[in-house]
Amino acid sequence: PTAARYFYEPETDLDLTASAAVAVSQFTNDEGDAVADFSTLGPNSFSNLYINGIIQPGNSYSINPSELYFPPQNTTIYAGTPIVLETVQLTANITV
Repeated sequence: PTAARYFYEPETDLDLTASAAVAVSQFTNDEGDAVADFSTLGPNSFSNLYINGIIQPGNSYSINPSELYFPPQNTTIYAGTPIVLETVQLTANITV
């Protein structure tokens, strides 16, 4: 498996009563560097989203290589709340 973690803290409140998207360029990686895409996404991968350290249900968000998307929900993510996206890509190695 190949794991990657992406970090973001919104500067303003994210009102999720309407849908919201956070561009990948807003995230940093484990080294604190900006990222260009969520590179470990694919058919053999899964993701976990943590908001303020709490894992979120899979139906409360979606991701693609360029953004984290929140469908309309009856909540707000307040400024400064840590958001961590973890992705894991699984690869099978075959030896003959």
